[in-house]
Amino acid sequence: MVTREEIRGHWNELRGRIEKHWNQLSPHDLDGVEGETDKLVGKIQQKTGQASTEIRQELDCIVDEMSKSAARATEKLGENFENTVNKTREQLQHASEAARAQYEHLNESMHKGYQQAEQTLRKNPVESVAVAFGTGLIAGVIVSLVWRR
Repeated sequence: MVTREEIRGHWNELRGRIEKHWNQLSPHDLDGVEGETDKLVGKIQQKTGQASTEIRQELDCIVDEMSKSAARATEKLGENFENTVNKTREQLQHASEAARAQYEHLNESMHKGYQQAEQTLRKNPVESVAVAFGTGLIAGVIVSLVWRR
C-alpha cells in the first residue's frame, strides 16, 4: 500500500506519472494533494469514476515501478563508483611503481657518483687535498670580501 511518506518523498516524479497514467486529471487537480493518499485517491476517483481499490492498486504499481527504477539507478551508481575506485587504485599503483623506479635510479646514480669520487680520492690523494684546500681558500676570500662591504 502506498504510504504518505512515499508520496511526499517523490511527489514531483509521482505527480508526472499520475498525470500521464490518468490523463483526465489536470495539473491543477493535483495541487494541495501532496502526501495525502486519501485526497489523491478521491481526486482520481472523482475525475475517472474508478473504484478506490483499483486506484490504490495502480498507485502501488506506479510506486513499485519508481522504487525499482531508483534501485536500478542506485545499483548503476554503485557499479560506476566501484569502477572509478578500481581505476584510481590502479593509477595510484602505477604512479607508486614509477616513483619507486625513479628513486632506485637516483639512488644508483648517487651511489655511482660516490664511488667515482672515492676512487678519485684514492688515486690522487695529494691532488684532492690540494683542490679542497684551494676551494676553501677561494670561498674564504669571497666571504671576507662580501662581509667588508
